[in-house]
Amino acid sequence: MEHVDLRDAFSREIEVLELNDHEMIYALDQKNEIKDLCSIERMDLDSREVTHLITLDYTRLWESFRTYGQMPGFFYAVNVLADYRLRLRKIDKKTWEITSDILIQPEGEIINIYSLNENYLIITDEVKADAQTLEAYGLKDEGRRYVNVRYLYEIYTAKKYPILDRRFDSLTEDIPVRQINGVSTVIYEAFYCGEDEESVSGGSAITAAPVNQVISQIKTDGMTGLTAIASAGEDGFDYVRCVDTADDMIVYRRRQKASGLEQLVELTPAADGTLLRQVIAEYKVPEEGEVFYDSKKRQVYWCPDGEQAATKHIRCLTKDIPEVTYDGRFGRFLGLFNEELLVTAYYDEVFVRDYEYHEYVAFHDLKAGAVVTAAGRIEHNGSRVLLLRSFLAL
Repeated sequence: MEHVDLRDAFSREIEVLELNDHEMIYALDQKNEIKDLCSIERMDLDSREVTHLITLDYTRLWESFRTYGQMPGFFYAVNVLADYRLRLRKIDKKTWEITSDILIQPEGEIINIYSLNENYLIITDEVKADAQTLEAYGLKDEGRRYVNVRYLYEIYTAKKYPILDRRFDSLTEDIPVRQINGVSTVIYEAFYCGEDEESVSGGSAITAAPVNQVISQIKTDGMTGLTAIASAGEDGFDYVRCVDTADDMIVYRRRQKASGLEQLVELTPAADGTLLRQVIAEYKVPEEGEVFYDSKKRQVYWCPDGEQAATKHIRCLTKDIPEVTYDGRFGRFLGLFNEELLVTAYYDEVFVRDYEYHEYVAFHDLKAGAVVTAAGRIEHNGSRVLLLRSFLAL
């Protein structure tokens, strides 16, 4: 497993937008005393050659690249301006030109924004819980001063369509759009409480519907038309959680609380438009300890030891490989790569102007039995591990 040290390549924090075997696209914060800037660049990982793609000025680049990887041909860079209006710049990923620049007046303080396509967004705002707002969004008066509202925003008309579907009150942090059987499809994970509280009553579900259907349904009656493709209660499993999504692929996990039995399940489209369900791993999760899900490699790991344990043990639940043990002072488990390289992360005390705790990474060579530590953080795509500078200090 190759790991590449790129700490000297950047003098500031970067946000990785895309990473494959040969190149990385990233956003680089370039604030200065005159103007706040964000530069998007591409690096060839073999030659280290950097290509500048576009520079954006901004006042606050809020969650700018949440939808970067969602749309294959474009993304929206989002600014929250001083007056809380949203500035959206649509950027073409092929030409790296700004093709539109619009302002949106939200209902309140922006919470989240997602692209459905180039003409429609789903926006969540925090607003005052007055009677008019509660009625418009079908909410009950629970005595709260502020509530979150979610609506469909039509860019070319500036119209807002309230979303009344209560599944959108879920705790999910993402609303991906993927191509399923050649159709742009919204995938939405609905869950409402902790895993230990969910039951076969249907406390969680993974739902999906074509983008055009979701848009049409919201504009008609405020509902979404989402259909459950995996639900709590199916086959005796108490809850479901999404692990990964991609075009023509959804991977989720489902667990039986009493037995600890868990499955990784992959959904792929069939020729007739239905989804084929295949269990790709089945294992038992022990009651104690911490579980780690590697979405890229479809592996699940378990560590029985507490955060302060002197020695930590990592066991793969989905593959028959030897247990890995490491010195607990090297912190939390990040990943096991090709069964040769274990990566962990921890904080160490550093004196700057005062004592601070800086982020460190430890590379454990399992064949040689050696450990190399470095100040920084990692990004990886399954075959390459990148070591980047970290400016996080506690």
